[in-house]
Amino acid sequence: MADYTELKKKHRVVWALGEYDRIADGLSISTDQTLRVARVRAGERVLDLATGTGITAIAARERGARVTGVDLTPELIGVARDKAQEAGFTDIEFLEGDAENLAFADGAFDVVLSTCGHMFAPDQEKVASELARVTRPGGRVVFLAWRPDGGLGGWFRITNQHVPPPPGVASPFNWGDADKVRGLLGPAFSTLSFVRGDCPQFGDSPEDIWELFSTRYGPTVRAVSMLQGGALDAFRDELLAFLAGYRAADGKVRWGREYLITRAVRAG
Repeated sequence: MADYTELKKKHRVVWALGEYDRIADGLSISTDQTLRVARVRAGERVLDLATGTGITAIAARERGARVTGVDLTPELIGVARDKAQEAGFTDIEFLEGDAENLAFADGAFDVVLSTCGHMFAPDQEKVASELARVTRPGGRVVFLAWRPDGGLGGWFRITNQHVPPPPGVASPFNWGDADKVRGLLGPAFSTLSFVRGDCPQFGDSPEDIWELFSTRYGPTVRAVSMLQGGALDAFRDELLAFLAGYRAADGKVRWGREYLITRAVRAG
């Protein structure tokens, strides 16, 4: 059995780089659609898994749910607490925790949500097992993941060519592939359904988006820090050419970030 302890320590560092809240602020379209698919009701016990800066947790609380947010990165948890307090929701519980080993009782939640967070946990089978364990029978698991054939999938393929990921780790984009999701969730869940959508990133130019992601988005900030000279120039040039493929008629960039939302009912 693989031991991902050291890798997860690196993940904590990566997601603390930059300013992820600047990226998360552009995800409101996808967050809203995830909540609509989940149909969160007042009074329900909701877990926001890999909560990041808390935007999904806050959206669930706005709908009257009792919300807990968990994330591996304490720096992001701190931002989430501040955002919740600014929104007037001091009763959201934000905890540092691991999606592969959750500190909650069996069946503790009516709804488990995740918006493009849990997909980066390395042991996908453990994540799927924990999703099943902490969701009550008849409860819902609803999560958004970036599609492998979408804009983020392309961005990561280029990044991985320049800064290869650790060998033997499953692609996080498996969670954005309906067939792979069915295999991961297995018989613990029934009535799986899928919704596709897009949350585009807009920019005045490819350079505009490169500047944002190379200084604010943890995985890209890390890649930039590991490259120098011509290697860094080649990485930047390839991503700029990739983004140029998303130019609109007015010359600005509308970079598609296509996603898959999964809705599954806990069997039993």
